[in-house]
Amino acid sequence: MSKSSETLSSRSAWLSPQKQLFYARLINLGALLGLLVVLAGSLHLQFGVGEQPCPLCLVQRSGMIGLSIGPIMNLLWGIRARHYALSILAAFIGGMGSVRQILLHIEYGDPGYGPVYLGFHLYTWALITSVIGAIGCALLLMWETPLRMDDRGVLGHRGWLRAATLFVVIWVTVDLVIITVSVLPECGLGMCPDDPADIAGLGDMVGWLVLLGIAVLSAVIGVVLDRRLPEKPAEA
Repeated sequence: MSKSSETLSSRSAWLSPQKQLFYARLINLGALLGLLVVLAGSLHLQFGVGEQPCPLCLVQRSGMIGLSIGPIMNLLWGIRARHYALSILAAFIGGMGSVRQILLHIEYGDPGYGPVYLGFHLYTWALITSVIGAIGCALLLMWETPLRMDDRGVLGHRGWLRAATLFVVIWVTVDLVIITVSVLPECGLGMCPDDPADIAGLGDMVGWLVLLGIAVLSAVIGVVLDRRLPEKPAEA
């Protein structure tokens, strides 16, 4: 046996397949929470500050929602390669929207569109998020053990992991509904304006409190559902 093979064997000896599956689920859950933080920032900009999203901004938000689909499916129904593939495709679509908007403002002296956070515009952060998401999914596809375990997801197992999963799923769903409904007054049934007029926002503090309230409500619903949903009987 080669030295590298011996090293891999010694490392896997203390990390059982079940632990690897657990850590893979945690990574998927953490990725969802990261995406929710980014989406919360964009929603605060829209409803707290009052800056309406442009068409390319909506493409980027859609890409982030799509990026969350893979981890959600992994957690609910089991880790599968096709779930990661869906997220990579969504990251590609969202990333194209970001690149398009970056190129629109790439000329020297162009101030860009929208506010700047930590030196980057939101569309640049959206590109960074898409790239990190795609690379993360690609790396997780190389982690063979969780993919081979015939995982059935967390829905049949009561506990904090199922409650946390339900919490993020509800939060993503609420964000999707808010994004969809908010597009109708701005765009109607036609094309969205390239530079939509700002609206009267709720205010910086109120905007964050509303988003925090949505997160807390989603967490409460997740805990309640975890207690009410049946648990899969233990196998003999």
